[in-house]
Amino acid sequence: MTENTVKKAPKKKENLKQRAYLNSVTSIIDYGGAQITGFIVSPFIVNGLGSAVYGIWQMLTQMTGYAGMADTRATQVLKWSIANKRGVAEKEELRSDVTTALVVTCLILPLVLITGGIIVWYAPVITKADAEYHSIIRMACSFLVLSLVINKVFNLFESVLRGMNLGFKRMGLRAGIVAVGGGLKVLAITQGFGLVGLSMVEVFTAVITGASFYYIVKQSIGWFGFGKTNMSKVVSYGKLSGWFMAYTGSKMFLLHSDKILLGYLAGPVFVTKYAITMFTSNAIQGFVNAVVNGIIPGIGGLFGKQEYDKVIKARRIVVTLNWLLITSLGVAVLLLNRTFIALWVGVDHYAGTLENLLILYVSIQAIFFQIDSLIINVTLNMKKKVLFSVLASAVTILLAYTLVDDHYIIGLSCSVLVGRFILTVGYPLILKERMQDNSRILTRQKIQPFVISTLMLAGAAYLSQWVELAGWYHLFTAGFVVVLSAGLVFWFAGIGQYERQEAWGVLSQVKLLKKDK
Repeated sequence: MTENTVKKAPKKKENLKQRAYLNSVTSIIDYGGAQITGFIVSPFIVNGLGSAVYGIWQMLTQMTGYAGMADTRATQVLKWSIANKRGVAEKEELRSDVTTALVVTCLILPLVLITGGIIVWYAPVITKADAEYHSIIRMACSFLVLSLVINKVFNLFESVLRGMNLGFKRMGLRAGIVAVGGGLKVLAITQGFGLVGLSMVEVFTAVITGASFYYIVKQSIGWFGFGKTNMSKVVSYGKLSGWFMAYTGSKMFLLHSDKILLGYLAGPVFVTKYAITMFTSNAIQGFVNAVVNGIIPGIGGLFGKQEYDKVIKARRIVVTLNWLLITSLGVAVLLLNRTFIALWVGVDHYAGTLENLLILYVSIQAIFFQIDSLIINVTLNMKKKVLFSVLASAVTILLAYTLVDDHYIIGLSCSVLVGRFILTVGYPLILKERMQDNSRILTRQKIQPFVISTLMLAGAAYLSQWVELAGWYHLFTAGFVVVLSAGLVFWFAGIGQYERQEAWGVLSQVKLLKKDK
């Protein structure tokens, strides 16, 4: 055998644009499936549980997530570690990372269970439920904590898939599982199983989702397996995971405490109005985040190679497209949300015009600082991010205790907007320092879309007071026209010519059927 015959074949170049597109499509399908399922299932749950108990259910689903604060988020470290070095590390090193993440996760599970047990015991007190519901609430909360633990373990496989920039391999899977779970929730409600039945469905979907991801990873990633690890690597991984755990704790208070605070300070009925009114705003946030989540792993590869100019350009294009999506969809939400809720579950669940506008702004704010949050995760340098998050959480909770008691949903929304503004400013500063970016923070290109979007959204909120449509056909027709019209206006008025050319250059190159080379 000659020397030439044993040479390795050249490694195929990863098509970042195409994979980013496919990953985004996958995330959009999954989130769209979840939203459609929620749209169909929610009226059954609201009517089956009643307004007050539905508010308690919303609080429980958010509250049990606090058990995750005790999790070191080793799977997140694994995802970003693989994203950072997948093109330069040996297979054994990647396998070793998988094993290390599993060991760290298993070591922390007892603490997660203890924290979950505390939450289960105090859940009736926090929700201010009547004594007759205490046992039911504790039982439902126990199942929700169990589903959380199952997800924590199985997240290992999804982290590997996403870290390898192969999230598109699961296209449609999660949406299908969520749809099945939604059908089971309707069955549980109609058969009278209430909160306990809903929480048992969460356990079922967690098991099925985890098993499915394991199968996909085994079929799609040739190197996947468990390698050797040692105590020093576990300790090192645990320290890095500790920063992710600290961030998870601050993030829980920051992003997943609104319903708990509102319910505790104002009552579960206000939680129901808040949750129903924010359904469409959450849909926008989830849709845009799905696009971003599909792109970020590809940016992780650029970060690992220290190609910071490309990272900055990719972030700029993402921000431009986000402004376009947010404004066009946001105008439709503000104009039509009252009619949507009236047709969906009843107009008495609509929180109000100003509340609708503030809730949308909360979602928009989260979209933008989470772009930078995900990119910072790729750097695996979490210290400053955690500090900013803790400060933002503290300000938000302090203001909520001051404002919610008198101003309810408006007070909560204002508290969130002010507290999270720390991240709106802080996260970009962290990235600029990390990438040695000396460009100006405030430029016309950054100010123009903000100003135009704000004017369009405020105008839509004002006009919404006179918008009332008769049926679903009129609502969807109006929605299509509004989104298209608002998008065209913002494309030419809210985005500069250079940014339009840059964004169009990316969009025009994307082809769904193009092979990944």
